[in-house]
Formats: sequence, structure tokens, C-alpha cells
Amino acid sequence: MRVFIIDTSNMAPELQGGLIGVEGSLNPTAAEKHECLETVSTFMMDGWAIAANPRTPIGWLAALTAEAACVPFVNIAAIVRSAPEPAR
Repeated sequence: MRVFIIDTSNMAPELQGGLIGVEGSLNPTAAEKHECLETVSTFMMDGWAIAANPRTPIGWLAALTAEAACVPFVNIAAIVRSAPEPAR
């Protein structure tokens, strides 16, 4: 599992605590799932929003954890789909 920090200093007020992104393998082990829960829970307690692709197993777990804790969740897959194509 990989965790990355996204600078949210110029974003909406609900994201001002920070945004942590979570990414994992397509076939996560029990240890990776446990690490996801622990990591997401720790950052949520500090007021961070969570970003992940809920179409992946780890992203789905991160989304459920964020929803259960009532913290903002950003669907990275939806952002990528709506992004304009770069100019060539």
C-alpha cells in the first residue's frame, strides 16, 4: 500500500486539514488491508480528508472507513475521468 500527501492549502475549507491519498494492490493481503485501516483512521483523527479510487479493493476500504467516520472522501477516479485531455 502507498500513501501520499496532497497539498490542499488552496482548496475547499473541508479539505484544509490536508488530504491523504491511498493506493494499493489489486489483490491486497490481510496485512495491507489492516495497514489501510490503521493509516486512514490515524489521519482522519487529525482532520485529514481521504482520497482514493473506490473501484480498487484498498480504495473501497479507504472510502468505507472515511464514510464511517464522516470525513470528506475524494474519488480520484472521478477526477481523472473529468479532467480535460492535455494539449498536444
